Amino acid sequence: MRLHEFLNLTAERFGNQLALVHGDLKVSYDQVNKASSALARTLSQYGFNPGSRVALMCDNGLQYVVGYFGILQAGLVVVPIDTSLHPDKIRFIIDDCEAHALITQGKYTRYLPRIVEGETTLTNILTDRSLPTLDIDINCDSMSEMLDANFNEKDSHSPPDEDTTIAHFQEIKRLAEKASGDLAAIFYTSGSTGTPKGVMLSHRNLISNTVGTLEYLKISSHDSVIVVLPFYYIYGNSLLLTHVAVGGRMVIDNRFTYPETVLDTMEREKVTGFSGVPSNFMILLDKTTFPKRDFPHLRYFTQAGGAMAPEIVRQLIGAFPSKQIFIMYGQTEASPRVTWLPPDRLREKIGSAGIPVPGVEVIIVDDKGCELPSGKTGEIVVGGDSVMMGYWNQTEEQAKVLREGKLYTGDLARKDEDGYIFIVGRKKEIIKTGGNRVSAKEIEECILEQGQVSEVSVFGVEDPILGEAIRAVVVPKDGANLDTKSIQDHCRGRLSTQKIPKYVTLVDSLPKYQSGKIDKPALKNLPL
Repeated sequence: MRLHEFLNLTAERFGNQLALVHGDLKVSYDQVNKASSALARTLSQYGFNPGSRVALMCDNGLQYVVGYFGILQAGLVVVPIDTSLHPDKIRFIIDDCEAHALITQGKYTRYLPRIVEGETTLTNILTDRSLPTLDIDINCDSMSEMLDANFNEKDSHSPPDEDTTIAHFQEIKRLAEKASGDLAAIFYTSGSTGTPKGVMLSHRNLISNTVGTLEYLKISSHDSVIVVLPFYYIYGNSLLLTHVAVGGRMVIDNRFTYPETVLDTMEREKVTGFSGVPSNFMILLDKTTFPKRDFPHLRYFTQAGGAMAPEIVRQLIGAFPSKQIFIMYGQTEASPRVTWLPPDRLREKIGSAGIPVPGVEVIIVDDKGCELPSGKTGEIVVGGDSVMMGYWNQTEEQAKVLREGKLYTGDLARKDEDGYIFIVGRKKEIIKTGGNRVSAKEIEECILEQGQVSEVSVFGVEDPILGEAIRAVVVPKDGANLDTKSIQDHCRGRLSTQKIPKYVTLVDSLPKYQSGKIDKPALKNLPL
């Protein structure tokens, strides 16, 4: 089995079901499949060898989905690109993976002269519409015929019965056991602290993780999700694959800058799921009418993309006590999902990242690689079919994290007596101050409990005496009366002396990537 068969099978069984809703655009699975097949035929005419890379640089929408599955259906490898990257980093990714084609949108053509300047492996560019003549020596084609069909001509049929949805999922599980080990996609890390790393994920990696995620989320063709996370981000990619696999509906809204608009879309489209990173929930809980809305059709929330402080989890539970809340942990290198916390254990195990996803193996090891008993802190090591193939062209970096097929995550955690995992922090985010090892995560969670704090990020800064001093960058809630001393006094009453931030900076907002994750390297450039 290969990834594009998710779409083929769903179109065959649920063809008239809506796949995408994006503003006024409504597209069925049958229509997405036909458009993807048309793109695959176009790509095949270019004569690329099987496994050649095709870069995909599009905002969330129909073109991204058609591009993603069209590339795979043509036997090629998809390379999703963060649309917010500087052109120089886009050029690095294209050169590094030796992409032969680029699928993008007219709005990004201003980058093209810089991306293709000098020698390039690119031979073909496909855009959403015909473009004025560009001063580049590369063949440019339009996808307009694939994207401009009358997609709204058919309404979706009534959802299939339960027996049909169960039979569909069982067929996917059976086929997944024989998933191909060939390379399917390369997801590049942000690269904000160095050279971006291309995470190589096979069809088996992504199919295995998708099936495992579906096992516990129990998503079916009856479900729909509001998509605010970029598809090029591995968490967003998981939303795409899980819903396409079972015929769920994806409601795309790229306007999280205006969160009330997104909330209106959720209500209007009667979505059953919302997925976000911690900052999404912090913004919604603190700065919008989110806690006051009922969302009668909403079944669940999922959260990943970094640990969410227990205080924020408590606020979410308080606002929506009847909704299922799935706290999850993962890494791009694990395709991405590693653990999940069953909603019925959330109140009991608050602060935990949960238990392994079906099909995933998780152990905690010491510095020598020996498994640790419950209660002891060590590094999370992941095994199973979802562990990446490796890093593209970076064998030395690969050797640091991939050993005998196991992924050494760099995350520190402990298991409790029930086997539930509690993450302490990343090895790289442990602050060594005055001979003490301090978790930035612990301090962040403490500061959020202050009650007047909307967001916070804690990290170490160079200090001639301590080695590293603790710095907290804090976003106060609207109308809050906060200063450095009040934050330090709050910490002093709850943390040991070595964990009190030496520096506290109040800001209006924290810099973030388009995925919503906090851009810590940018924070570290703020003046003290």
